[in-house]
Amino acid sequence: MQVGHGRVDITPTEPFYLLGYKTPTRDQPALGVHDHIFINAILFQDDAGQACFLATGDLLELEDVVAADIKQRLHREFGIDQEQVIVGVTHDHHSVRDYHRTWEFGKFSQAYYDRFVESFVDAYRQCLESAVEATASVGQQVITGFYGNRNHEGELSDNVVSVTRFSHEGKPFAAIVNLAVHSTVLPASNRYLTADLAGNTSTEIQKHWGFYPLMLIGCAGDSSNRFFRSTRDFDELAQTGRGLGKAIAEIKPQHQVTLGAIHKLTLAYEVVNDKPTYDDELKDLIHRMQAGKLTHLGSATVPQVVEKCREQLKQPQFHDLLALGFVDVGDLRFLIFPGELASAGGAPLRASSNKTVLVAGYCNGFHYYFLQAKDYELSFETIGNPVPAGTFEAIIQHFESGSQLLDMFEHQRANESPSGLLKVDDHKL
Repeated sequence: MQVGHGRVDITPTEPFYLLGYKTPTRDQPALGVHDHIFINAILFQDDAGQACFLATGDLLELEDVVAADIKQRLHREFGIDQEQVIVGVTHDHHSVRDYHRTWEFGKFSQAYYDRFVESFVDAYRQCLESAVEATASVGQQVITGFYGNRNHEGELSDNVVSVTRFSHEGKPFAAIVNLAVHSTVLPASNRYLTADLAGNTSTEIQKHWGFYPLMLIGCAGDSSNRFFRSTRDFDELAQTGRGLGKAIAEIKPQHQVTLGAIHKLTLAYEVVNDKPTYDDELKDLIHRMQAGKLTHLGSATVPQVVEKCREQLKQPQFHDLLALGFVDVGDLRFLIFPGELASAGGAPLRASSNKTVLVAGYCNGFHYYFLQAKDYELSFETIGNPVPAGTFEAIIQHFESGSQLLDMFEHQRANESPSGLLKVDDHKL
């Protein structure tokens, strides 16, 4: 298996705006650059000529059409199957806005957008140029003291951090760090560009390993350092990044992972709400908040959440079609979700296959928050959420079923008949 890696600076050079909070403050141009932002990428190429490209940027989100634009561009340039391209973000709330077509604050820049898309092409080329025969090893550890469940003080979120290292002739040269935490150390009032927690942690890890790992954010919908930070300034960010980076850098490989044939599967999941019932619930929520009977709003204020609910009343019936992606690189499996999953999804998704599973949240698009039914009405993200309660649990089951299906298909491929036909028992499909 050939593995290559790349890193491209996507820091704006012209005046720009920040993305990450829906506040009029972000209608003002950024004041400057505190630290640069990057795309980190890894390319896998198997012996059959198939490729899998994984790239994440220090960004808030990728709109579906933008992710599709990047994948189409990579397919046109390099011939890679678009379903084997995983492009995502670290969910950085203090990143550049100018590539985003529809955000309500700040301004879109076509010039920056063109450069932005081309940066993924540049990262792919770097991967091709650096590709070498590689082996992989994986280690994981529960890391505490830096972040936890932001809706339940004192409880863990998905605090399992997985490190997948790639080595050539025994020397590590690239890695994927799979963790589940929001990059929200700094407040909405910040007007300086920064990679925030995930990007700064990657920089700190580089000081220990000698290379920058790709940060892959998993089930982080209800995970942050809200109850761990003493301030919300750059000193706090630096301190947290140093501590978390050191803890992750010390994770030791526990076993080898066989890299091999690349296979993929995509499943659709449809979400729709009951608009009349939802509207009645919104009106009741507004009444209870104004009466002081509902106060668990996270970092938001009552007027902010009331306004959110009133805006939801004006919206049409919620309907969404999600693409749940599965890409195998030998015994390494990526589960791809275009949005935010609750931290409770981490453990069952990793257990959905005997393969080493990495959860790729915030990838290939962005489709709202998907949190546990029991947590509805406990935070800004769940109060007035048009996604019906129970959707998160159904999505996890869908992923589990898809993993079983892909395992079965791969087992059948390994037992092909001499004629080339798969030996499949109909009752098992």
